Amino acid sequence: MSITVRKRRGSALSNSPSDKDRKCCDRKCCDTVPPYCFVQASERCAKTGYTSRWYHLSVGQHYCNECFEHFYRKNKPGYPSYARWCARWERESGDIVSTSPKAFFVDLHLPFWVRCGQLGCGKWRKLPANIDLCHVRQDIVKCLNCDLPEEELVALSKDPEWSSTISYTPLLRHSPLTSLLREYFPDGVGISPSVATHSLAKNTGTLTSSGTSGPGPSSISYTPSSPAISLSPDLSMEDILHPFNHPQEGPRARAFTPDVLEEEEIKSVPGLSGSQTPMADLYMIIRNVLLALWYSKCTEYLYPSSCQSSLSLRGLARIWCAEQLPHVLHLLTKLAYLNCGYLPSAPRPFHFISNLDKKSTVLIIGAGTAGIAAAHHLSNFGHRVKILEANSRIGGRVMDDFSMGSCVGLGAMFITGVCNNPFALLSHQMDLHLRGIDEDRCDLISEFGSHVVKEMDIKVEKHFNDTLDHLSEWRSTEDMVDESLETKLGQLHKDILVEQTPYSEEEWRLLDFHYSNLEFACGATLDKISAVHWDHNDTFYQFSGSHALISEGFSAVLTKLSSSLDVELHTVVASVQTLEDGQMCLVDSKGREWVANKVIVTIPLSLLKRGDITFAPPLSDRKLKAISSLGAGLVEKVVLNFPSPFWRCFIGNADFFGHVSSSSQHRGMFGVFYDMSPKHTTPSSTT
Repeated sequence: MSITVRKRRGSALSNSPSDKDRKCCDRKCCDTVPPYCFVQASERCAKTGYTSRWYHLSVGQHYCNECFEHFYRKNKPGYPSYARWCARWERESGDIVSTSPKAFFVDLHLPFWVRCGQLGCGKWRKLPANIDLCHVRQDIVKCLNCDLPEEELVALSKDPEWSSTISYTPLLRHSPLTSLLREYFPDGVGISPSVATHSLAKNTGTLTSSGTSGPGPSSISYTPSSPAISLSPDLSMEDILHPFNHPQEGPRARAFTPDVLEEEEIKSVPGLSGSQTPMADLYMIIRNVLLALWYSKCTEYLYPSSCQSSLSLRGLARIWCAEQLPHVLHLLTKLAYLNCGYLPSAPRPFHFISNLDKKSTVLIIGAGTAGIAAAHHLSNFGHRVKILEANSRIGGRVMDDFSMGSCVGLGAMFITGVCNNPFALLSHQMDLHLRGIDEDRCDLISEFGSHVVKEMDIKVEKHFNDTLDHLSEWRSTEDMVDESLETKLGQLHKDILVEQTPYSEEEWRLLDFHYSNLEFACGATLDKISAVHWDHNDTFYQFSGSHALISEGFSAVLTKLSSSLDVELHTVVASVQTLEDGQMCLVDSKGREWVANKVIVTIPLSLLKRGDITFAPPLSDRKLKAISSLGAGLVEKVVLNFPSPFWRCFIGNADFFGHVSSSSQHRGMFGVFYDMSPKHTTPSSTT
C-alpha cells in the first residue's frame, strides 16, 4: 500500500525548502512528501527540510536525525531527559518494548489528537506537544474556528490499511486498564511503563485555533481550568466480573488474555491474521479498553462516542483506533462480552448496531433460560422474535418456592462460580441480592451426629485424590479401554492400598462419601459414568469464584429479562418444516402455523429423545447421534422446615455440611445438607 501526503497551496508546506533540498523517507510503504519532524526539539530541527535521515514511525509521522541526536547523544542538551525516561521505563517494563529513542519519542513527543465537541464539527485537531491527554476534558473541547479544515494526515490515518505502515508498538498513556492488569508487564498489554499509576484526573478547557493547518506547529492551543474527579474503575465488581485472565492462574470462562487474540476475533475481523502485527496491537488495545470500561460500569450501555476518550494513544494511532472502535464494540456486543444482560435504559434496537445487521424473524421453541436469553439478545439487534412455550409459565427447569419463608429452587438453584457468570451479572444489573456460599468449610457428620475425625478425613481425601491422579495417568496409556468409573476406581483403589494399612469400616464409609460427591457432580451413579469421559467438561473454561444463591430466586431474573419479549404460552409445537423458499414453518398441536426466517429449538433433551417434535426434512445423522448419545443426570432435592437451626451447634454459621452414610447401600442418600435460611435468622429455618 502507498499512502501519500501531498502539498496544498497556502499550507505550511509551501514555505519549506525546495524538493532538491529534501530527503524522502526510506520506507517503501511511505511516500510522505515531504516528511515532517513532529519533535522539533533541536535548534537545528529539519522540520520539513533536509536531514541526513528521516526516522519513520508511520505514514505521516517522522522525526529528523537532528532531533534524534539532540536526545540520544550524551553531550546534547536533551540527553538528561532521555536518560530519566529510560530509567523509569526499565524499572517498570518487562523488556517487551525495549528502551530506544523511537519508543521515547512515541511515549513523550508524539502529539495527542482530540475531536472537537462542537455540534456539527467533530474535526480532529492536534494538541500542543506539551499537553498530555489526561489534562483534557475531551467532552467539552472545541475549535476556536470550526471552519478550518482538518490536516490531511487525519484522512490518511482513517484508512484501515494505515496501521500496516506503523513501525512501533502503540502504548496507552493513561488507561482504565492499568488497575485490571497489575499482574502483567505494562508494555506487554499495551500500556506505557512510564505511567506507573492509574490516574484519569482531568481538567476542562477550550481548544483555540492559531489560524494554520497542515503539518507544522499545532493548529490549536489549550487553556486548562478546574480539575475534575478521578475515573478509576470500581474494584468491588471483581468478584462477579473480571474480563481478563490472571497470568498465574488457569483461563477463566468468558475472559480474555490481554495480549492474545481469540480465534473468534481472528475469524471475525478482516486483516486480523495474528498477534504480531501493528493492526493486532491496536485491535487488542481497543478491545481491552472496551472491556475495562464495561467492567467499570456494567449497568450502563456503552456508546462509541463515550468510549473514545479512553483511547489515550499518542499520534495518529488514536484517530485510527477511534475509527475502528465502533466495529470492535459491535463485535464484542454481538458475542455478548459487553452491552449484554439487563440494560433497560439502552436503546432498542441497540443504537449503532441495528443498521449493521441483517434483520430477520426468529421463532424460538421453549421459554426456559436458553430460549429467553436467545430471544433477549436477538431482539437487542433488531430481530423480530417470538417464543412459543408449551407450559403455562416461563422458566422451564427454573421454578422457585417461597412457601417456607426462604427461596428454594425446585430446579436451578446455585450459581456455580460467580466470576463472569451471566446470572451473577444479571443479578447485579437487576439489583438482586447474591448470597455467597463459603466452600472453604464442609464439616462431615455421621448418621449418629458426631464429627468425622479430622486426621481420618485428611487421610481418606488424599487417597481419593491419588486415585483420581492414577485414573488420569491410565487414560493417557495406549492400551486403555473404557469402562465404568465404578469398576476403574475400585481397581485403582485396591492397587493403591497394597502398600497401605487396610481401611477400617469408618474409612470405607468416608470414601463412599467422596464417591457420592462424584456422583452428585455427574448426575448419575458411578456404574453409569465413563471412566474416560467423566470429566470431559473440564476441557472447557469454567466459571471461577465462589458459588452463590440468588435470594430472590432464578425466576426473578427470567421474569425481568422476559418482560419485553413476545411469549405465547400453552403452545405445543408439533412439527418444524423447511419450506421451498427457505422459510421455516412451525405447526402446533392445534394446527396453527407460524412462519419465520429462522427457528431455534431449546426444548429439554428428553423431549428430543422422545421425538415430540417432527422435523421435515429430518435432522442430520450427526444431530440424531448427538441426541441419542447425550444423557441427563437426575438429582433429587428434599426441603425440610425446622423450628430452629439446631445444626448450628455442630457446624456454626457454615452454609452446608456433608452427611456420611452408615452403609454403601445408602451412598449418596442425602449426602449434602444446605442451610437455605437467611443468615442470623429467626427460629424457623430451612435445610
